[in-house]
Amino acid sequence: MNILDEIPIGIAFLLTTGYCVLLFEIGYRTGQRLRRRNPDAELGGATGGVTAGLLGLLAFILAITIGIAGNQHQTRMELLAAEANAIGTAFLRTDFVEEPDRTAMRDLLRNYVDVRLSAFDEGATVQDVAARSEVIHNQLWLITMAKANEHPEWETRALLVDSINEVIDVHGLRVFFAQAHLAPLLWIVFYLAAGLSFFILGVLNSAVGRRNLITVILFALVIAAVLAVIMDLDRAQQGMLNVVQGPLLDLQRQMGPPGF
Repeated sequence: MNILDEIPIGIAFLLTTGYCVLLFEIGYRTGQRLRRRNPDAELGGATGGVTAGLLGLLAFILAITIGIAGNQHQTRMELLAAEANAIGTAFLRTDFVEEPDRTAMRDLLRNYVDVRLSAFDEGATVQDVAARSEVIHNQLWLITMAKANEHPEWETRALLVDSINEVIDVHGLRVFFAQAHLAPLLWIVFYLAAGLSFFILGVLNSAVGRRNLITVILFALVIAAVLAVIMDLDRAQQGMLNVVQGPLLDLQRQMGPPGF
């Protein structure tokens, strides 16, 4: 986890905008100082070429980063659907279990869905939800193994064991991808490229003797907005682009009340 994961997305948007505009202003003043020292210095041609190259690099970094974050987000959505299917299948296969264990397993699975949905409650953490989930895993597995050992001749024994095992396996994948974030090196390279681009853009503006602040601020806002989208995609439990919980909510409704 890096420091950006602790900063609210809105604050990161404003800080990124301010960072870009600040680097532009520093570059502008640096260019003016260089021209005062050497009025014959030519800052336009070479500086313009470097700026174009850096902006191209910045666009390339953004494209790679948003691609990685988008793939992680898509994987999280697919795993949530897979988890809903796995829990639903396990719930149906509890029909093979006699009472009172059938009701006990069904209530555990209902509670499990509630725990998984609580991951997006305010203040919830991946570690807390994972720990509560694993307690239910252990209880389900104990009942499953006890029933399998009681009836080793069951042809359906493997189906029940496989379904509970699938629930546990998908849980592990969901925890992994919930904690998977973009590498800090990507953020460092992005901010270095953005900072240098705006700095040299400021130097380039100093060559003509005037700032084009409106264009610079708009450009900085666009860069910050793209960054905010990337951060949103990278965070499993925050922002506006959260994984839609529809499959689990539908499953919760289909399972019915406890004891049913």
